[in-house]
Amino acid sequence: MAIEANPNDIPDNEQGDSDGDLDGMDLTPEQLENMRRALARLEQTMISNIDLSKLTMPESLIESVANAAGLMAAQRDRLQAMTQPLIEANKRVHQQMASFVSTEALRNIAAAQANFVAYTDQLTRNIDFVGIAAKIAETFAQQQWALFANLGPAMEAMRANFYPPNLRGIAGLKIGAVNEVVMTDGIPLYGLPRASVAEALTRATDARERRDILARRWKTISADCREVVTDCVSDAVSQYAPVALAALDALDAGHAAPAQALAGSLIDAIVTDYFGSDRYKYTPNKKNPTTAAYDEFTIREFIAFAPMWQAYQQFFASNGDKVPATFSRNATAHTVSRRQFSRRNAVQGLMLVCSLLYRIEEEASAASSRD
Repeated sequence: MAIEANPNDIPDNEQGDSDGDLDGMDLTPEQLENMRRALARLEQTMISNIDLSKLTMPESLIESVANAAGLMAAQRDRLQAMTQPLIEANKRVHQQMASFVSTEALRNIAAAQANFVAYTDQLTRNIDFVGIAAKIAETFAQQQWALFANLGPAMEAMRANFYPPNLRGIAGLKIGAVNEVVMTDGIPLYGLPRASVAEALTRATDARERRDILARRWKTISADCREVVTDCVSDAVSQYAPVALAALDALDAGHAAPAQALAGSLIDAIVTDYFGSDRYKYTPNKKNPTTAAYDEFTIREFIAFAPMWQAYQQFFASNGDKVPATFSRNATAHTVSRRQFSRRNAVQGLMLVCSLLYRIEEEASAASSRD
């Protein structure tokens, strides 16, 4: 039986030659509907559920994401227009079949069979279901390549902007590796140190290797801390920046213990000033034994504040607690043990001070630009 395609069943803007690779594809209206629903879910998952208000992104990136959302909406509308002829044809089949299989038609089965053959012959001559389905599938596939070619760079840029600037150039950086550094070891990564040192910290295999990096690269880290604090000029950090610079001066001059003592005092003052009574949600205590409160942070906030958890691990000299060898704000304030006071711990404490100041300065600058 010859099958002829009716050009009216293909949208005007989609008529043209096909390379024939998809001529054997047979899509049902249900499958096409599933394709539309999948595209809608993709749009909702990748764009609608992203709270851009919580991301610090340049306007160009937000525009790229918005354009990607527009591309998705256009794709969905185009697919719906392309599949409408099949849907309408399917409706006509059901309507005419219902009319054919009527009480009156059933009175004469032989006549009904003859009419049915004639009807189906007419139908297949006028509607090329396989041809339309192949055309839709081919065009849809081509458009999806175009969509993701535009969407890919936007999503990669958005992923990079989850991180502070010093981490964005680290290829293949995973949030799990960042978590090991900032939460598990309490070593700051927000805004400092520079990318090469930050990459070494995130690539390190364990805590000992990371502590060794702090010990070896302390001069570079101190310089990065000084650069960050020098750029902190807002009222929000004005009382802390000069003291932080004094602590860095002490460190650079070889006076690690005074530098660490100043760092411990600064950390407590900054955290109390910024969080107020909420500080107890983010520091270990009997009522708060887990890090669950950190789940409310955005990725950038988490990277900035997670090192507090280790810095504030409980230490009670009166209970005979062993003095920790890693940096501890509480041990720095309540003991003078050589086990706690070291250049490596002074560096880690000052990293936390300067990283917190960087974050607060960043927030103040963003608030000022909105006013």
